[in-house]
Amino acid sequence: MKIRGLKLAFALLLLIVGVVAQAQPNVLTEPTAAQAFTDIYAMNKSSYASSIRLVSDKAVAAYLAEYQSLMTYTSANNPDNYNNYMEASDEALDAIDDHRYEATLCCNLLLHRCLVELSKGNLLTGGVQFWKSYREFKAGEKSHPNYDGQLMLRGIYNILLSQIPEKWKGLAGFFGFGGGDLESGFRQIADYRKKVEGRGGAYEESLLLSFANIFLSHEQRVDSTLAQQMRSSHSPVVRYAYILSMGRQQKGIEAEEVIGDTPPLLFKVFPLLLHQKAKFALRRLDADEAIRCADLFLDDYKGVSCKNDAFLIKAYAHQLLGNTQRANELASQCAAMSAKSDVDSRTNADAKRVAGSCPTLLRSRLLFEYGRFAEAKATLDGYVPTNQNKVEYHFRMARAEEKLGNIVAATEHYDKLIALPDPAKRYFRPYSAIYMADIKLRHGDKTAARQYLQKAKNLNVGEFSKEIDQRISVASYKL
Repeated sequence: MKIRGLKLAFALLLLIVGVVAQAQPNVLTEPTAAQAFTDIYAMNKSSYASSIRLVSDKAVAAYLAEYQSLMTYTSANNPDNYNNYMEASDEALDAIDDHRYEATLCCNLLLHRCLVELSKGNLLTGGVQFWKSYREFKAGEKSHPNYDGQLMLRGIYNILLSQIPEKWKGLAGFFGFGGGDLESGFRQIADYRKKVEGRGGAYEESLLLSFANIFLSHEQRVDSTLAQQMRSSHSPVVRYAYILSMGRQQKGIEAEEVIGDTPPLLFKVFPLLLHQKAKFALRRLDADEAIRCADLFLDDYKGVSCKNDAFLIKAYAHQLLGNTQRANELASQCAAMSAKSDVDSRTNADAKRVAGSCPTLLRSRLLFEYGRFAEAKATLDGYVPTNQNKVEYHFRMARAEEKLGNIVAATEHYDKLIALPDPAKRYFRPYSAIYMADIKLRHGDKTAARQYLQKAKNLNVGEFSKEIDQRISVASYKL
């Protein structure tokens, strides 16, 4: 009887805990806050101005005002929007003092601040904000672990901390960061998405976070239902993330379908969509359309980052058209622009290589990025590379052959490429070693996969080293 009594008491305790857990929904899903949050993600400033006035919780209202400034900065990251964002961030951090979910709200605000600082290249400041944010997350885990917002953060930190390169993990441990778990992070974000489904901006935010699996998972997988929800989102930011992910997977046709279905107004409120429209036009080799869209983007965009890439798109387009002098002029203009982010720095580096580059290799690369793998390969059939172009030639052939399922031919090109010297220290050789590790993994040869990953580590002494480190870490996790 005692045992039965204990079991009953334990069951009742679990039931009570369950009720408490369910009684802690995200404060951003309450009706007035949900509407304001929805307007933020729709980038509907006039509707937001009305809806934010109805939010009675002053801390939540200040948090949403910060979020609205964050979105404005995301859509146009110029100095004025940065200053406005920092002011809203300071006000929100003051306003959340003594709120029942202060730690969770503060964690989110500091994460936002971290991302903004990193976007400006302020690595040290961004790193400090990340550490402060993590500290608030741990405080929230102690004070209200059953709050929905903590579930979202749990997923974010599991994903982010799993991406720390091996060589930095000791230092991360010294600063008190726990170890991340990529798969657990994906599951937690998916669970959070289910909890907030149909609840305005919080759901749009969860869709955005869910696409971390496209950018970070080894298989770059995505659930078809989630993909459809992303595609049909009313938020230009969510659509933009989906289009980016399609580009990463070489799904040009699908990306352009989403671009084609996007209402014209969204291109006005979020001109970065025009930037993607120009990129995909270039990838399907429609040079005139790429130039037209790049010019529209430059006319409408009020931000800083990505402007140089619009000039590079135009340079590549003129190269395809055979206008070598104009291509070189635009590339020089691009290379001379200031770089506001890692992506801008890469763009400038690519621009410096336009003069004297091979249009045939460019065509093959663009067709591959669009997803036209057979045409990408056919472009290089019979092509005889110069010594300078051999590394890129073998890389382009290997990628096309692999996507076409010709693994033996792909392996031959990858191995030749890995063995070649590369004074320019481009990304081709370390990435080739990673792709070979993937191939060996798919065929169950873990020993060979480890050997190729070690080659990738040894070759990773040039461009994109941080990104390549992360890919090596993810592949090692899969092993």
